[in-house]
Amino acid sequence: MIDLVVIIVNWNSKRVLQDCLRSIFASTPKCLYQVFVVDNGSTDGSVEMVRKFFPDVRVEQNITNVGFAKANNQILKRVTSTYALLLNADTIVNAGAFDIMISFLNSKPEAGAVGPALLNKDSTPQKTGTRFPDNWNLFVEALFLDRLFPKSKLFGSHKELYADFTVPREVDYVQGSCLMMRTSVVRGIGYLDESFFMYFEETDLCFRMKQAGWKIWFLPAASVVHFGGDETAHYDEWRIVHYHNSLFQFYSKHYSYQARVMLRCILFLRSVIRIVVWSSVAAVRPSLRNSALSTMKGYLKTLQLVYKEKIG
Repeated sequence: MIDLVVIIVNWNSKRVLQDCLRSIFASTPKCLYQVFVVDNGSTDGSVEMVRKFFPDVRVEQNITNVGFAKANNQILKRVTSTYALLLNADTIVNAGAFDIMISFLNSKPEAGAVGPALLNKDSTPQKTGTRFPDNWNLFVEALFLDRLFPKSKLFGSHKELYADFTVPREVDYVQGSCLMMRTSVVRGIGYLDESFFMYFEETDLCFRMKQAGWKIWFLPAASVVHFGGDETAHYDEWRIVHYHNSLFQFYSKHYSYQARVMLRCILFLRSVIRIVVWSSVAAVRPSLRNSALSTMKGYLKTLQLVYKEKIG
């Protein structure tokens, strides 16, 4: 029986996908594993590259971009392995990462999922969320208080930057860029919610795991480089709109009416502040004007979502 199935959803990421696949095989996992690439209608030759250079990788080719959740579910719904790993194409797997996570899950029968340390390309740790979003954290981030006081337990509770990064700890969720989980747990609680097209799929999955009594762990002994998670990565109009769409959806699914009303107020404040900030950047930094305008447009569209989104 295969220990692990690795699922990589790809969309026009030929170069980074090739590096990712190379890193998987170079990391020489001792476990029995199978790698799947689910391609969401790429036009950059990704599928041809995988079939030419990685004949052991199984490819599933979708005609269009069906989203992260649905593409992963194509494989998750039929795997028989003990564990499944969701892995972004823009990652580099460091040596031993798979085996370390499997060994940890084997030793923690109460753990439903585990995630490694996500690193920037310079090997510094990424500042990613570890606690479910709530209105306090979103308010703090709207005012940039988490950036001004990152080590504060009051203002930095979403990312927990005050915690010891070298020590394993239980968290609310881990990033879908590298998430290993028990396939039996996923079958029990339900697969990724396909109504999420992009963002919050893994947050929702971990939320349901914790509701069912399973624990989620951050495991720094295993590490993966994640290029898309770098703080310098640009969140353009398209990503910002999808992010806030999915945030509304997550709240609608799991939180109270009162929480959703407050979310609308917070996102109004957040969007106005960032429109002002990014319009200023566009005015004074010509080299950043295009990216700043794209971000500003994303927050303008978020304001439209705030008014149009149903609260009930």
